[in-house]
Amino acid sequence: MRDMLINGANELGINLGDIAVDKLFLYMDFLKEYNKKVNLTSIVDDEEIIVKHFLDSLTVLPHLDVKGGAKLIDIGTGAGFPGVVLKIADENLDILLMDSLNKRIKFLEALVEKLGLKNVKCVHGRAEENSRKPEYKENFDYAVARAVTNLSKLAGYCLPYVRRGGMFLAMKGRNYHEEVDGARDAVKSLKGEIAGIKEIGLPGSDIVHSLIKIKKR
Repeated sequence: MRDMLINGANELGINLGDIAVDKLFLYMDFLKEYNKKVNLTSIVDDEEIIVKHFLDSLTVLPHLDVKGGAKLIDIGTGAGFPGVVLKIADENLDILLMDSLNKRIKFLEALVEKLGLKNVKCVHGRAEENSRKPEYKENFDYAVARAVTNLSKLAGYCLPYVRRGGMFLAMKGRNYHEEVDGARDAVKSLKGEIAGIKEIGLPGSDIVHSLIKIKKR
């Protein structure tokens, strides 16, 4: 399992150190145990967690410029994907994890403490409401979301958090073309522009995901 994670990360161009790998496996064990009492994920097989949660989350990292640190908000983070995985892989990130369900925030707070992660804040609330608060509005270099919501709606949730010159990264599936075309006007009205789309195969599987990069003008 350890080799599967390390080699998969290498295929994505990411070198995970021993400490990061240890924390990811501690994360997996804690998630599976906590999931027995609070439903956080339907994915409980070790290999599936590595591919569909950990490696999928890591696909974002090569698209972040984190030299000297960067502020990132993970909107609708669920059980911490991709935000916690990104933080483990690169400690320079300053992360805010936001979710509308308090049971997930309670899990994340316990997880952050267990893993000893610094500069990680867990916030309960709805994205469309919190984005109006001055401490969050246009206050992040990056916003990221891994959600089933259509891109038009997702952009409305996420772009208000991104500073000018920053980036919203939407993690979507293989069939994104129609969704992107339908979101162009909404993105433009939010002072964004689609800056690129990257199709990424998940190592150890035949799954292909897409990363839609939206720049805040």
